[in-house]
Amino acid sequence: MYGATIGKVSILGIPAATNQACAVAEVDERITTSDFLFHYLSSQRDQFAQAGKGGAQPNISQGLLKSWPLPLPPLNEQRRIAAKLDTTLAAVESCRQRLDGVAELLKRFRQAVLAAATSGELTREWREERSKQDLMENVSLGEVILEMRNGLSPKPSMSPPGIKILRIGAVRSGSIDWEDHRYLELSAQEVKSFRLQVDDLIFTRYNGTLEFVGVCARVGEVSDEYVYPDKLIRARCDPGKALPAYVEIAFGADSVRSQVEGCVKSSAGQKGISGGDLKGIRFSLPSIEEQQEIVRRAQELFTLADQLEARLHSARRVVDRLTPALLAKAFRGELVPQDPSDEPASALLERIRAARQAQAGAGKPSRRGRKQAAAHPDPTSPGLDSKPAAVASDPVPPDPVPPDQIAQILQECGPLSEKARLAASELEPGRFIRQLQLELQAGTIREALEEGERELVGG
Repeated sequence: MYGATIGKVSILGIPAATNQACAVAEVDERITTSDFLFHYLSSQRDQFAQAGKGGAQPNISQGLLKSWPLPLPPLNEQRRIAAKLDTTLAAVESCRQRLDGVAELLKRFRQAVLAAATSGELTREWREERSKQDLMENVSLGEVILEMRNGLSPKPSMSPPGIKILRIGAVRSGSIDWEDHRYLELSAQEVKSFRLQVDDLIFTRYNGTLEFVGVCARVGEVSDEYVYPDKLIRARCDPGKALPAYVEIAFGADSVRSQVEGCVKSSAGQKGISGGDLKGIRFSLPSIEEQQEIVRRAQELFTLADQLEARLHSARRVVDRLTPALLAKAFRGELVPQDPSDEPASALLERIRAARQAQAGAGKPSRRGRKQAAAHPDPTSPGLDSKPAAVASDPVPPDPVPPDQIAQILQECGPLSEKARLAASELEPGRFIRQLQLELQAGTIREALEEGERELVGG
């Protein structure tokens, strides 16, 4: 009921203790079912969050929950809806898990491409066709770059004026989010010194998460001027030794990534790597000609992976919309067929309401001022055919009583306690006993009880 879990619903399958942040409801199974109520309340979670009160810790009250409107189809239809939702939502979840599996396969595919690219396997046939025997060198980053420089330290602003400066989170392995930037006012000389240009390599110096420290991305074509902050490092390759696109591929491979993570140090909750450590990272380097072929082949494979990933994201969006769509359809009465023979919920509620009123009225003085007897026979218990004890005659002539009055009460309200039956009949105790005997002899009460049992079993 509080915070991020506001409105979250579950069914307790085992005895459990709860704290003040949870509300536990016991379902009246004569009216609804736990499964139906669970699915409906799950469909209302966003509405619960909107109705929540409070600031950083919003909450919803028991009063709000109790007053929340509930669509109530016939009980049998509720069961059909819950059963259908159980099966369809399970299928949706299975589909979601399969899509998660595809995402993992794509991740492994990309790593396989990177591994093949940096090991020479990706271009093995290319070398054989050209009878090339060139071996890959094992070099350090420092051996193939002309320059490495940390970024700017002044604090940027959220809006112009100023030149665009990347944020640290904009750089991820193999990609740069150019929309993730701030603004910084600089002199013309500062802009010239720290401006990013095509084929610059950007490395992250610091991050709170290990996997984002020391990652490398190459600057491609950009439509505007950008500079970079001090938590990023810019490197420029020696074009005669290494292609920036190849170095980017090499730093994405697991073999190089493990070296980077081995150099990361922690301080004040931040994880970082120095430019000196980055210069010492080693990787395999083929000839410039083979680097070009590796980059071409890797980019083709990555383009294929990007296309598959785009289709995967599209499929995920469809699946994410399925659950709320199914729930909405269910509670519009469109998910399962309706049965005209089902008892309407309104009739069910009226019957239960009458029973509750009858039970609430049990034990109160009758309308004629007589006190009720302490105990009365139960028509479902043994000995009902025995002769009742003598009862004083009524002081006024009794009103006519229908020959099946008690049977009608049982049919309308279902099984009741003996006090509730007496209260519902509105008869004096003596007349109630005589009426009970008459209806037992006629068989109407037994028929009513048997019919009620059949309804309960059928439901």
